[in-house]
Amino acid sequence: MSNMYESGSLPSQFKPHQQGPKALPASVFGKATMPDAETVVARASYVLINVPHTTAYQFQYESGGAYVKSGLVATISNTPVRLDIRPIAWKGGAGTAGHVTFVYEGGF
Repeated sequence: MSNMYESGSLPSQFKPHQQGPKALPASVFGKATMPDAETVVARASYVLINVPHTTAYQFQYESGGAYVKSGLVATISNTPVRLDIRPIAWKGGAGTAGHVTFVYEGGF
């Protein structure tokens, strides 16, 4: 467990013997990427399908493994559909970047 506070070593940062909050590491914050089709990336926390139509997508879960069909995914207007799966790559639809978003949740 990390310490929540740190002592200041610069006079402009803290007065002598004063403590302040420690900065959060970048790993605390989540991120989202839109990888190209059939490009292996880090395992996602979940996936969003962004394209407003009904189509079939396939996802890969292990490097060098087979793609697994997700079935048909229907989106309504411009509302993305969340799939609670943890893939490393995708293909299907029109195969265009921006159709699928890989979301990575942050945490300690």
